[in-house]
Amino acid sequence: MATSPPKDTPFGLEPNVAAGLAYLFSWVGGLIMLIGGGTNKFVKWAAAQSITLAICVIVAYFVIFFLSFGLMMVHLGILTLFLWLLELVIWVGYVVAWLWTTISAFQGKEVRVPVVAGLTESIFKNML
Repeated sequence: MATSPPKDTPFGLEPNVAAGLAYLFSWVGGLIMLIGGGTNKFVKWAAAQSITLAICVIVAYFVIFFLSFGLMMVHLGILTLFLWLLELVIWVGYVVAWLWTTISAFQGKEVRVPVVAGLTESIFKNML
C-alpha cells in the first residue's frame, strides 16, 4: 500500500482548507495554522493576515472606546455618537473582509486586504 508524500501544510491539510480555517477562526485559527508547521506560503500568508486583520480591529475598538470615554468625561458625549457610528462601519468592514478572505481562501485564491497586507508583510517578514 502506497502512502502519499507529506504535505507542506499544517496538520497535512490541503492548502485551501488550512488557509480557509485560518481566516474562519480569526486570530486563533491564524495562530494555529502559523505555528502548526508547514512551509506553504499560501497558508502562512493567510494565517499571518488573519492575525493582523483581527488585531487591527481589536486595536481600533480600544481606541474608539477610550476616545468615547474621554469625550464623555469632558461633557462632549454627543460626539461619541459619531465614534459609535465609526465603530459600526469598522465592524461591517471587518465582517465583509472576513467573509471575502474566508471564501477566497477556501477557493484557493490568495487575498491581500488593503492596508492590512502591508502591515502583515512588515510584522511577519521573517516568517513569510
